[in-house]
Amino acid sequence: ARQDREERSERISLDISKTQYTSVIKSPPDAYVTFAEKGASNAHLPKRKIFHQAVLGGCYVGFGGLISLAIAGNLGGISAANPGVAKMTFAALFPVNLLLIMSTSGQLFTGNS
Repeated sequence: ARQDREERSERISLDISKTQYTSVIKSPPDAYVTFAEKGASNAHLPKRKIFHQAVLGGCYVGFGGLISLAIAGNLGGISAANPGVAKMTFAALFPVNLLLIMSTSGQLFTGNS
């Protein structure tokens, strides 16, 4: 009897027909409202803070480009044998600047217009 209960509870726990799925992706109307609220909050920031965040954003873009060029440009023999490796390295490292901007709340003109 105990084995029957264990098998039954296992079958019940594996029954996915009653599973409720949720999504972390917002629907288009919810995304629009979120972006509008973010824009409204940015419009009420002090000018000094906006300027500071814009300077940081610009520095991070420059830093991402510099690190991409420094590493991808110095691959030497590897890139001579296969030029695609240098291009792929540059393409993989350049988005570092966007990660820095997102993690530090930097501002970019393209993100605000």
